[in-house]
Amino acid sequence: MSVQFGDRIERSLNERVIQIKKAVDAAGLEGVVETVPSYRALMVHYDPRRTSQATLIDEIGPFLDQPASAAAAGTHWRIPTCYDPEFAPDLDYVASCTDMTPERVVEIHTTTPHYVYMIGFAPGQPHMGDLPEELAIPRRKDPRPVVEKGSIVTATGLSIIYPVTNASGWHIIGRSPVSVFDVDKNPPVLLIAGDTVDFYSVSRREYDDIQQMIDEGRFDPEQLKARP
Repeated sequence: MSVQFGDRIERSLNERVIQIKKAVDAAGLEGVVETVPSYRALMVHYDPRRTSQATLIDEIGPFLDQPASAAAAGTHWRIPTCYDPEFAPDLDYVASCTDMTPERVVEIHTTTPHYVYMIGFAPGQPHMGDLPEELAIPRRKDPRPVVEKGSIVTATGLSIIYPVTNASGWHIIGRSPVSVFDVDKNPPVLLIAGDTVDFYSVSRREYDDIQQMIDEGRFDPEQLKARP
């Protein structure tokens, strides 16, 4: 069952989605298996042997009647990102489309707080916004069949970190050594809807150093959490 909250991508709508998700989760409604937030909707997965759509509508309805409240702050992350040309094949193109220098594109990307709207399309894949309008460029006309894990891609004012190697029609502007999805960890997903992310620039050497620490099991993702 899908509970819709609007027809646009907007943080206030998404915060309302997450508010209702938390209320439904806390209520422990009979038959509800899981709740999955998206940009502007909440998918409620339920076991039809234990409950029904009509019952859930009656049970969830009162939550929707409650006024919107200030969203509880999610985790704030700082994600190292290398914008070296080797990892950013579309950076020059994005710069030319926006009448900026590549350095200016990186500056805007690293100084814009990113809000995690949802996880989807691939396991652990965060969809984040919102970049300034000046960087809200369309998707590529010719999607790439292969985009490497860790790639930072952008289009339509949003950013994504690729959790696995996959196809993409978005513009590649960097890469992070940090994995946002690891099936061997519990939980396997690093980011969740409602979190915020600051990207910070690292050199190629720093990227390699972090990657080596990760490969050797010496990197603790907890250190990515921003200190208050």
